[in-house]
Amino acid sequence: MVSIKTSYTKMQELLGMDVSIDELGNLLAYAKSEIDDYVEAEDMLVIDIKTSNRPDLWSAEGMVREIKGILEKEAGIPTYEVKKSDYKVIVDPKLVSSRPYIACAIVKNLKLTDYSIKQFMQHSEKIDNSYGRKRNRSSIGMYNLSMIQSPVEYKVIDKKHKFIPLGYEEEMDLPTILDKHEKGLEFGDIVKGYGLYPILLSANGTTLSLPPVINSNDVGRVTEETKELLIEVTGTNYETVNVVLNILCQTMIDYGAFIYSVEIVYPPEIHEKNVMTPIIEHEMISVDLNQINKYLGVNLTPKQGIRELRKRRFECETTEKSNLLVSIPPYRKDILHWVDIAEEIAIALDYNKIDATKWKVITEGGLLPETESENIVRNILVGSGGIEVLTNTLTGPEILTKNVNLAKLDLVELQNPVSLTYSVLRNQLFPILISVLSRNTHETYPQLIFEVGEVVKILDKKVATQSNAAFAFAGAEASFEECHKRLHMLLDLLNAEYKIESISHPSFTEGRSGKIVIDGKECGIIGEIHPSVLEINQIWVPIVVFEIELPFIPALSCEMKFTY
Repeated sequence: MVSIKTSYTKMQELLGMDVSIDELGNLLAYAKSEIDDYVEAEDMLVIDIKTSNRPDLWSAEGMVREIKGILEKEAGIPTYEVKKSDYKVIVDPKLVSSRPYIACAIVKNLKLTDYSIKQFMQHSEKIDNSYGRKRNRSSIGMYNLSMIQSPVEYKVIDKKHKFIPLGYEEEMDLPTILDKHEKGLEFGDIVKGYGLYPILLSANGTTLSLPPVINSNDVGRVTEETKELLIEVTGTNYETVNVVLNILCQTMIDYGAFIYSVEIVYPPEIHEKNVMTPIIEHEMISVDLNQINKYLGVNLTPKQGIRELRKRRFECETTEKSNLLVSIPPYRKDILHWVDIAEEIAIALDYNKIDATKWKVITEGGLLPETESENIVRNILVGSGGIEVLTNTLTGPEILTKNVNLAKLDLVELQNPVSLTYSVLRNQLFPILISVLSRNTHETYPQLIFEVGEVVKILDKKVATQSNAAFAFAGAEASFEECHKRLHMLLDLLNAEYKIESISHPSFTEGRSGKIVIDGKECGIIGEIHPSVLEINQIWVPIVVFEIELPFIPALSCEMKFTY
């Protein structure tokens, strides 16, 4: 959820109509927003936008754009011409492993006021902090075009380079900016993590900024006298920087500005070809209107479907049978599936006006057998003194490998992860418990925790999911015997006959670990965590753990499930 402040009077001006606060509140619902507060004395609205994947709505202009569509004051995708400029940005191949992507646009015919500047800055900051992951994934810069000469270089530079950062009057070198400037203190760790210093330089040697930290004090200062801007978005994801630029350009267009393109000259190490930005090509999605009608419980004709989608600022045409070919605005990247289009139609129709339908089949809810089995295990482990933790199935590869002395495993990986922190599916639980304990070293000991949950493995080239249970005991009293006591309690109460056979395992102390065997099948592990693992995770007390695969316990209704 994102909260913004804007003027009630200006909102009405943008809408081109007088509306009461209540009427405006009803209209904002179509933009997934609501009025949180209205300070009449200051003419100020505080608006909460209830979506995290629509950064185009995080401004008054974006919300009004949606409302105008619903009111049919405007319809379809907003169109504008991108005129060609002679400006170029040359990207340094040395940026390939850090922050390699950039998208730029020239903005002319600006008529800035103190209010509009503050609104632009607010929108930029909301995008940087939320959609841009606190400037890690993307960040925005705006500069006075009259002070910039083409080509602009986006390059790696020596740390001794100096410029005057925004808000200061004296030159600083780059390490000093990161350590002393307030923005350097806030965002400097991003640059320090690169191990190099990215910089934007005009052809005349003028510094534009140290992205993603701070602009320069001259070129990077935007005032009411500024008539032309260079907007840039740098980041780690090609699609993200381009969609953010499209959002900003659309907002500028809403204020009557003209947009000019900038050529991005990429080295082959970063991108296969040069790119003219902004990229305003429309992505397309084909949907079956019959499927949407059934999903929503409505009966729209193709003509009606097109009208409702144009109200939501899409373009649309009919193809064969009941299919609609929908064009997506270039400032939106949240449309991934026909269900997303169904949602847009439902909003345009107004959820409150869609007739309620009766359930065709009445069923009685209940727990799956495997869930009941997992709950039995949970109750036993709670009875043994454990506290249950609930962690994400998605995790980072280092937690499952490096942090527990294991080599790279055959893990199920996401194709396009948001970050490495959530890029693989866990195949074991005990490394996750070690990670939890590493973040709770400030708490008192002993700490007895457990988790019962799903793990994902690759078996015979197929993806298999199953339920595991893991238990960890951390504290001065932790020992193999204490851990074995809990394991024995669990398996004894489940009437499972087992034995423990000695093994060598890099996560465990030699001679103090074993594999759990039931009916001749290895189904778990138990042991004292190796001191080197404790050191990696900055834990300074002994830890013992066991993990067992629940499908191998005969008394439980847990099955391994395969996907193809």
